[in-house]
Amino acid sequence: MRQSGPPLTAFWCERVVYETLDANSPVHTSRCSMSTPAEAIRAIRVDVRALRDTLAPAERERALRWTGPGGSLGAVAALHRGEPCGFSLSGEGLWIEWTVRPYLAFDVSDLSLLRAAEAP
Repeated sequence: MRQSGPPLTAFWCERVVYETLDANSPVHTSRCSMSTPAEAIRAIRVDVRALRDTLAPAERERALRWTGPGGSLGAVAALHRGEPCGFSLSGEGLWIEWTVRPYLAFDVSDLSLLRAAEAP
């Protein structure tokens, strides 16, 4: 049996939206995997920018600082070090959290799978 390739670091991204009055039950959750720290943080930055006009002035300022030049550099650096990172905002009665965690992804594209035994 051929072995799969070496494990690669990938980045698990989650966006969870909560109602601010009930932070225990998410309203919406989305997840994806990205290949690089830059891709993962870029996805969050795009999402945050899309929300900026719905935010209160203080949160809008925080969002613009984080999505602006160098604002998310610490998050990219944390992912390169193998550490998780995140960002959160509140607006329109919602609390939104973005998190990114490194994980090991295995390339199994060339892995030979065992055939199932045929029934007698």
